[in-house]
Amino acid sequence: MAPGTIALAVLAVLGLAVVALYNRFVRSRNRVEAAWSDLDVQLERRHDLIPSLVEVVRGYAGHERATFDAVLTARSTGMAARDPEALTGAEEQVAATMTRLMYVAEAYPELKADARFRDLQIELGATENKIAFSRQLYNDVVTSYANATQSFPGLLLAGPLGFSPPALFAADAPERIAVAVTFDTPEQGA
Repeated sequence: MAPGTIALAVLAVLGLAVVALYNRFVRSRNRVEAAWSDLDVQLERRHDLIPSLVEVVRGYAGHERATFDAVLTARSTGMAARDPEALTGAEEQVAATMTRLMYVAEAYPELKADARFRDLQIELGATENKIAFSRQLYNDVVTSYANATQSFPGLLLAGPLGFSPPALFAADAPERIAVAVTFDTPEQGA
């Protein structure tokens, strides 16, 4: 074989490898964007439930204004956050204030018996499960994208081609606060 043919074959193989890597990065970036969108939808769903829950609790415990204001302020901050770093802190605040709201609700047995409150609790519990799943999916695709851009040979091309994965969406373990959602059932025979 002529040296020119060999060089041309090597260049063609390298060109195909660059195209394949580029396409892999694009697919990974698109998966991250789709997972972020799914997570955002679930967080929006939670944010939409919060005012209704606050209003139901307020009907029974109107004097807990500071708690209601804190929940609604945290909700607003969460709705305004658009990147994983800002959203992580904002959602930790939402979770913490929702925990306080649930503690207020626990002090009012007639509130716990309210059908609207129970329905909202059930909906919130389902939404929290979907948020956890969406967060896990998002973090999985971000990790996959990071692996593609930080391992050889991808690391040679990712930076120059403008590919870099976003941060994971996860709270630091010591600061993580789960939303307290209880599903009280009426006692049998009562």
